[in-house]
Amino acid sequence: MASEDRLVATIKEHVKKRHEANDSGFLFGSERVDLRLVDHLTVEARKRDFLFTVDEPEERGGKDAGPNPLAYFIAGAASCLVNQFLTDAIYRGVKLEDVQLSARGHFDRRMGGAFEEIIYDIKLASASPREAILSLAKEAENMCYAHQTLKKAGVKMTTNIFLNGKQVS
Repeated sequence: MASEDRLVATIKEHVKKRHEANDSGFLFGSERVDLRLVDHLTVEARKRDFLFTVDEPEERGGKDAGPNPLAYFIAGAASCLVNQFLTDAIYRGVKLEDVQLSARGHFDRRMGGAFEEIIYDIKLASASPREAILSLAKEAENMCYAHQTLKKAGVKMTTNIFLNGKQVS
């Protein structure tokens, strides 16, 4: 297990490289997951040594052996955003006592339909001022590849920030 100090140093170096944007080898990213059919609509997905099961609920013809693909899609986009939020907080030295995020996606079910809106509710506990938290939120959106991809595709992206129980954005 990596030490906390080493993890923080890695985060700070990573964010610095993204801000400087002068290392072409670092700036090109790539991700891969591998999937295989398990049974019926149940699929096993692998990322490195991690496995996760994808299925549809019974009302859509699946066996409900795992979350449906859109749940993973929303979770992926939301976790990307919250991870960028946490990364930037560490980079800036902003202390967060608690972080929770709920994500909702609204989409058109017709053939050729797509997501129309994704809404994030981020609930934070922190002694940091409102302005620092809102600055973190803006930077997290800019750093999050999923958020930027969806935004550039025309999906309405809404991030609501709640600081110590009070909505601040």
